[in-house]
Parts: sequence; structure tokens; C-alpha cells
Amino acid sequence: MSRPVESFTCYPLGNRIIPSKKCLHCGEFLRTISYILSRRFWTTIAYYFGYIDMVLTDTARQYFLSIQFRIRQAAVRSPASVPFTYEDEPFFSAYQAITDVWKNRKPQRVVAESFNISRNTLKDWDHSFALYGTVALLPEISHEQVDPALERLVILVKLSRPHERANHALRLAKALGIEDASLEHIRQIQRSYGYGQRMDEADICFWSGLQHILESVIKQKEKPPARPVHNLHDRPGTFFNYQRDHLQHRVELFKALSKLEKKRQIRPVLQEFGMAPNRFYVLKNRYMLYGVWGLADLVQKGQTGEKISPQLELQIIEERLMDPSLSTAKMIKKLNLKCSRANVQKIYARWKLSRFKKPVAIRGVISSPVPAQVTEKQSPVEASAKSRFPDLVDTSGLKVNRSFLQFIKHLAYRKVVISNPGTLIVAPFLDQLGVIEAWHTYGPNSLRTSEITNNIIVNVMRIIAGFPSIHDFTLNADRSVAVASGLVLNPGKTRFYDAFDEIRFSHLQFLRNDASCRARELGIIEGKEIAIDYHCDPSDSRFPEDKALSKAPDKNGDMTYAHRPQILWDSMTNTIINIAYCEGKSRAPSALYRFCERNLFMIIDPDVIKEIYADSEYTGEKQLIYLTVRSESDITMCLKQNPKIKRWKEATIQQGVWQDYREQYRIASKDFILPETKKPFRFVVKQNKETSEIRCFGSTHTDYSPTKILDAYHIRWPVETGIKDLIENYFLNKPTGTSPEKVEAHYYCIMLARLAVDYFRSQLCIPQWQSPEDWKCVLSTIRTSIFSNQNCELSLDDSGDLLITYLDGDRQGIKKRLAELLTSRKETGLNRVSWWGNRGVQIQVKDQYAI
Repeated sequence: MSRPVESFTCYPLGNRIIPSKKCLHCGEFLRTISYILSRRFWTTIAYYFGYIDMVLTDTARQYFLSIQFRIRQAAVRSPASVPFTYEDEPFFSAYQAITDVWKNRKPQRVVAESFNISRNTLKDWDHSFALYGTVALLPEISHEQVDPALERLVILVKLSRPHERANHALRLAKALGIEDASLEHIRQIQRSYGYGQRMDEADICFWSGLQHILESVIKQKEKPPARPVHNLHDRPGTFFNYQRDHLQHRVELFKALSKLEKKRQIRPVLQEFGMAPNRFYVLKNRYMLYGVWGLADLVQKGQTGEKISPQLELQIIEERLMDPSLSTAKMIKKLNLKCSRANVQKIYARWKLSRFKKPVAIRGVISSPVPAQVTEKQSPVEASAKSRFPDLVDTSGLKVNRSFLQFIKHLAYRKVVISNPGTLIVAPFLDQLGVIEAWHTYGPNSLRTSEITNNIIVNVMRIIAGFPSIHDFTLNADRSVAVASGLVLNPGKTRFYDAFDEIRFSHLQFLRNDASCRARELGIIEGKEIAIDYHCDPSDSRFPEDKALSKAPDKNGDMTYAHRPQILWDSMTNTIINIAYCEGKSRAPSALYRFCERNLFMIIDPDVIKEIYADSEYTGEKQLIYLTVRSESDITMCLKQNPKIKRWKEATIQQGVWQDYREQYRIASKDFILPETKKPFRFVVKQNKETSEIRCFGSTHTDYSPTKILDAYHIRWPVETGIKDLIENYFLNKPTGTSPEKVEAHYYCIMLARLAVDYFRSQLCIPQWQSPEDWKCVLSTIRTSIFSNQNCELSLDDSGDLLITYLDGDRQGIKKRLAELLTSRKETGLNRVSWWGNRGVQIQVKDQYAI
């Protein structure tokens, strides 16, 4: 022991029950049981029976991990079958020094010099040994000061959902008001209890057993005993006190056994020390796992009464946070529990749940009842952060990445070969969307670094370049994405996942709305003809329930765990207005109001909207009335055949007034009066003549004929083709991470990428990219033309802008038009990128194969 013994910090976290001594600390028994019993059994035992005591530092963890290795080395070198001492263990030096002073009666000065320690240190050992016994000579263990509530919460989440990421525990911790909660602390707690990346049950058993040992040592050193274990005034006579100093008894036993070279000599020694053979082998296996720490007494503590499972406790916490109106009686009724209110009340008191009066959106969307009427109307956002703070980059002291500046100096005298110039071309257009201004206005405080660029920009560039996932991007040798993002090297996967851990739905709400507002200012969206739709993306996670994902119906109608983006589309300009993550179980009746209020009417004034087109998922009289009254526009929708629609369908068919619609269909219509608004609603039935399949449509356009209503409904098709484009070319179904926040962050990146490409396409105006029916090309066409898989060189021109040189000519003339566009935008000050240090990009075309 190199310094005086100090008291350990022990966190009292309620009553605990300690399991029997065999359950975690017998080597062979442990290895056998580990295969028989699941890891959930061990972790539940660890949670119910204590072990929530100490968050170890990396140094302490490495110390305990190396004990087994050092013991095996000692066993190989020792002729005895039972090893005792091993290298780099301070306990043995301390115990030998006390033995020399107490038993061998050597002077303290001589002993201190022989062990190269100070006399004060030896005196501290001397007094601690006399007061507490041999357990006081165990070395101090460094640990982190962590809120005990956070420690308990992290273990509770891991017990209930073993494969849950750390950001879920962070969200719960912040929702519960736990201070100093951070991802670093959460991961440190997880490592201290064996919840590493491998999720190995042997690791969990090892670290749970170690926590039990450390807790036992702390308990034995918490308060001085009634009388000292050893007498300072009679050191030689009281050095051995096997009756009270149990650790010394075991240390002396192993010390005696380490001198025996034959196994048959063990039994007499065990008999001499009064140790049963079965008990000895238990201690030996513990010694092989934890070294001398495994010989310490394990404190046992009983507890009466029943315990609620960790899964149910975590569910009660989440339900109470999301619905503060749930009392203990209502919670029992909602979860259909058959237990006393006292058990639920203990959880309420433990986590102080009664103090929360407002719901907390720990899963992104809180299901709420449908409002009777919309009374409060929010005005749209007047201006984006880009227009409000045009000089934010200059006044905030944001800096360009240092490695990127060195790379620019390198380009002054050398050329770099690139193959994905599209990211560099789109960068000035993306900068005009105000990504930097929005990020440093609405983004998380912890992620607002002094650098201008961020991982959102890297993800947008990755999508535009055509890399479906981060794995594909990081393995790519071309550095176009990194350079376009203001970096030099491709960031690793860990940086992407860690960077999005701090992003919350509240941040993304403002960021998405700001991008839509900026797109409105640039004329990318108009907002006159709007289509609303859902998309079901089945989750590929192995543990979707642990990721707080919920079920939703897929195309076949089967309920499956899925990501559920809700999309607003501008049918006139064929571009995205907004996209948001929607909880799978939140259908249109409970999610439409909040989605429209936050994502549509905050951006586009209802006076601008002429018509809204909705899919069958929005079928419902309340939804129809809400859209009609709130937007003050006409509504046209495909109707799902619920009971009311079926009654309307039967009434329309009974009239028997059919008319042909094209060659394959016949249609009939009838007007109905909406009861709440007293407004007429034209109902149209469309039937296939061959298959007799019926689809129903409705519109507030009572002045339109049924034929005109069906023809006008085709204005909604851009959202269908747009979703397919997002899936195929923008990788909508391949989100970064599996948590809801990271999924919506992926949606935000897709939204930026789509708006930037549409802005670029609207400015370039290439005839080959637009059909006579006014259908614009998709991103894959632009990639094959000028964005990806191109033979290019990157250098600097005389003005300091990046110069892209196409080496394979320009047969279609697109690159020449692009060079003229960038030159003209340079003159107006629009061809510049803030994260490049306000440099722009220019285009040069050469044909290296021309004769």
C-alpha cells in the first residue's frame, strides 16, 4: 500500500439482498452455471442483491483485469499446486511489512527502508491493521464520483433492455432531472458492470462479483469495530487473531499451501487450519479470479417482501414521464397489475416521479387525444436563420478546419485526382440553405464547436455522392466527400454515431423548419398544392423494441417494427417541404394535428395553400374537418373503407348512376353534408370493370365533376414518386443508427440533400433533365451525368477557388452550362462556401483523348 488508507465512497441505494457465496465466486461452478442459466438471470440477481457501489476508472479496471494473468504467471513459476503471491500487488508488501514489525519484531525504520516506504506510511498500515485487521491492507481503488441515481438507472436499463444504446439512458436521466448525466459517465458505469460492446455474460458475472467484493470491503471499513482486531501493545501475541481477522486466516492458509509441492500434503494443512475441502476450493477459484480480493468476506444482507422486475420498473418510469396524470392506482389499472399499491409507490418514491407535472417526450412522439377544435393558430416563421444572421460565420469567430487549410495550400502547387465532383459542385448551393447558420442557432450546445463544418454536412455530402451507408463511405478511397465537407480525411463510423447522440427532437424540429423556410425564400417550394403521406420502413434492428421503436402496418397490412416518416410534398415544384419521424403506433388520427401545426403551418401561411391532397391513411371525418378549417383550402383524398365510408359507398352504389371513366373503370358520385361544418363533400366511387375492385375518393370541390376530381387527384402522384426517389437515391430506408433521434437526424440530412439538389437543378435548367410532362429527373441521372464516377482533377485557380477539371470532354454540353452558371454566381457573390473559407468552385473541361 503506497499511501494511507482512505474511506471509500459508498452510495446507499436502498435495501439490498446478497446472494449465496457460491453463486458468483466458485470458478468451476460459475463456468457451469454460466452455460446453464441465461445472462438475464445473473444481471437480475446483481440488480436485486446490490452491487451498485463503485464506478471504476480505467486504471482500476485494468488493475483487476490483469490479476488473473499475473496469478497464472505465478502458478506456472511456482512448484506448489496452490499459488499465493503474484507480481505488482501492493497487498503482499504491506502484509509482509506488518509481519516483520508485529511477528518478527523488526524495527520500523529497518522495515521502512527495506520496503522503500516512509515511516508515516508504515505507521498508517500499523494502526489500520490493528483497528480493522488484514482487510485494511488492501489497496485503495480509484473510482468516479457519479450520481447514485444515474448508476442505478443505467443498470436498470441494461437489465430490462440489454441491447439498448447509451443515449436512451441519457434521455431518461435528463427526463428524471439527474444532474451531471453524460454519455461518458453512462459508458463508464456500463463498463464497471461488464456491459461492454461484447455483452458477454462471463464479463457480467465477473464484474458483478467484483462489485460484491468491493461492497463487502467497504462495509468492513465503514466504521471502527467496538474493540481493535489486534492489540498494539502486544504485537507478537495478538498478531494472529483468526477468530476475528478472517482474511488473515485465509491469507496464512494460502501462504502455507504455497510451500507445498505435492497435492497430497494439502489435506493435513486444511485440517490444521480448520478448513473444509469444499470451502477451500471455493476460495481457490475466487482467488484465481480476483486475487487476494477474492479471499475477503462477503457481506450478506437479507431483505423481506416481493420485488418488481426491472422490466416493469422501467416501464412504470417511462409511462409516468409520458403521462403525469397516472397515479399509482391508475398505473396499476393501465398496466393490469395484480400487486399492492405499495410496490408501485416504492418506485414512485425512489425516482421521485410525483414531481413531474408535464409530459416528457422520451420517445419522440406522445400520443395525445384528438382536440375538439383548433383554437390557437400559430403564424408561420417569417425568416430563416440565414436571412436573419447573414454574417454569423464572421461575427461568431468560427474557423475553417486546420487540416483543410493545409490541404488548400497543397492544392496551390499540386493536383488531386477525384471521382465524385458532385459534392464539390453542390456545396455552394447547400451553403445557401443556411445549414451553418441554423446549426449554430438551433443545434445542441455541446455540438457547436469552433469549426464551421459539422457531421450533418458530411452526411448530406455522403448521400449526394451515392454512398448508401456510413460503412460504404468510410471504406471509399476517394476523398471528395471529405473535401466538400471542409475536411481532409473521411471521419470514422464512431464519430458519426457519437455526434448524433446529443441531437434531440426539439433541435431537429427547429432545424427542419429552418431549412423549409430557407427553401421558401429561395423559391424552391411554393406551398400551393401540398401532398401529405406516410412511409413505412420496416426496421432491420435485431432488438427493435429495445430501441423504443413501435409497430406499424406495412404494405401487406402486417404489423411490424418500423420507422415511420411523415412527409409533406410540394406537388407543383416536386420537392420536399418537410419530413419528420413519427412513432409507428401514432396513426393519422393522433399524429396529423401535431405534424401539420409544427411542420406545415409554421412554414407556409394557410392563405397561400390552395389544396391539400391526402392518402387513405388520413381517412377520418375529424381529420377532414381539421384540414378544411385549419388550412381554409380544398381537400382531396383517397378514402380508406372504414365503416362510415362503406355506408357512403353503399348509398352511392344504390343510386345506380354510373358513367365510364377511361376504358377500365366506371365511376359514381354523391354529395354528403359534413355534420360539424355543414359543408358539402363530394364522394366518388371508382370501380374496375374486370375485377370489380372499388376505390373511394372524396373532395370538397363540389363544383368539380367526378371525372375532374379523379384527374386532379393525379397532382398527388409526385409524393409517391418522390418517396421512391428518396428510397432509391437518398437512402431513406438506411438511417444512421437505430434510435428515433438518429433516424430523424438522417431524415434531416435527406431533406437537405434533396433541397440542395433541387435548388441546383432549378438554377442549371438542363433540357435533358426535364421531360415534356414537366417531370424532373432524379438524382441518379445527375450522378451519371456529372456528379459521380467522373475522371477529374482538383486544383486551385488564380482567384483561390477550387477548380474541377473534367478530363473526358463534354459531349452533351452540360459541363459548359455548369461552368457558365458558377461563373455568373461568382459575380453575384453566391458561389462561395463558408466551411471552405468563403472559397467557391469553378469548372474547366478538357478532353484528354482528343487527337
